Amino acid sequence: MLIGFTVAMSSIHFSESILANQMIVSVKAETNPITEGGFPTIVGTVDDQAYKPIANANVLIEYGTVIVTTTTDDNGSFKYQSAIPSTHGIYEVVATATKGGYAKTVTNSTFTVMPRQTTPVVTKTITGLPIQSGKYTVFLGKVSQWNLETTCFVDFGTKYMRFLKTCDLYNMAPGDFQTDQPVTPMVSVIQNNDTYKLFPENVYTTAANMYNSTLDAFVAGTYANYTAP
Repeated sequence: MLIGFTVAMSSIHFSESILANQMIVSVKAETNPITEGGFPTIVGTVDDQAYKPIANANVLIEYGTVIVTTTTDDNGSFKYQSAIPSTHGIYEVVATATKGGYAKTVTNSTFTVMPRQTTPVVTKTITGLPIQSGKYTVFLGKVSQWNLETTCFVDFGTKYMRFLKTCDLYNMAPGDFQTDQPVTPMVSVIQNNDTYKLFPENVYTTAANMYNSTLDAFVAGTYANYTAP
């Protein structure tokens, strides 16, 4: 007896992802974290399953509002430096690599942009009160009278004193001291025991913004370098 067999062959389809070679992709920010206002640089590599570099692979990079494409070099590396200053936050960067003969591969990582740090500037209040510095006292004084460009009368602290010729040192013209002058010119006075010396106004304002570690040296040096008129 002859028995015949018929075998029906069906077409078998393999997905592209199974037939195609696989890629291993890495991506990261070159510096992490970075400071706000900086320009992120995204780097990565594309290798085959044997960890050999894949050249000329296309890489789509996405993070924040940035979408760019680049290609890998002979070492399988890619790099992109943003031209957009960063704002603070945590960003996910996604890299999608494609190349003929390989399955599309997607990978991701995150990087952080830190807020820009600012150093607060602390300015001491200018009170006009006497400043004590060791054996010296610094006063803020008002020039109330002028006499033939040879004499200044200065009102400071609880004192009202005459200083001979010293106003000439600061290019003060007699017209600056008319009774109808809206702004009374100011000067600094440094006292050392019973001796008083006249200096420009900014000596007092500079001293008022200093602390003990620098104040004493500043006042002593200013007094020692006084130039007599």
